[in-house]
Amino acid sequence: MPDTDKKLDAQIARKQGRGPKDRGKRKSNRGRRVNGQLSKLHRKRARKRDDATHQASRKLADTAHTVVVENVNTKGMTQSAKGTAEKPSRQVKQRAGLNRCNLASGWRRLAYKAGQVVKVNPAYTSQTCSRCGHVGNSNRPSQAAFACGSCGFRAHADHNAAVNILVRAGLPVRDRFGPRDRDICTARGDPVGDSNDP
Repeated sequence: MPDTDKKLDAQIARKQGRGPKDRGKRKSNRGRRVNGQLSKLHRKRARKRDDATHQASRKLADTAHTVVVENVNTKGMTQSAKGTAEKPSRQVKQRAGLNRCNLASGWRRLAYKAGQVVKVNPAYTSQTCSRCGHVGNSNRPSQAAFACGSCGFRAHADHNAAVNILVRAGLPVRDRFGPRDRDICTARGDPVGDSNDP
């Protein structure tokens, strides 16, 4: 889901720095005021994320009858590094929990609005050549680039992975890179669910 406004996140970070440090002590008027402002900013951020989730899922549902997604481990995907003594991470559990909540909410809304949502196994979609099927870690020279070590096919890594995801769902692919060597269509173009689906 889209990130919220960076300006809003910066405001929250500043307010958190000004808030009362000792939880055991009675809060001053200033401390209570800062906490009230923080609560208001957190509610505003939650509303913005909620709205962004609604808009993104609505746009996807309006432009495609069938939406194909990777059947990802949301918990593992949103885990954050615990940090080190030199560079400690702050509020890791809270942030990971919030990200999981946002992601799960997005999937639920998409499933509700779209005509059909198909989940596929995400294994090696980013390392598989969508042109010839060759799989290799070396196919990813950088985060954004895909370059097949077997057939020489080059594309943006996200586009290549998206084509592989469609192939796994059994959907026809209308690829702007031209004809393909792999059989990527079912007889009728009907979606085929992943074996891991419930």
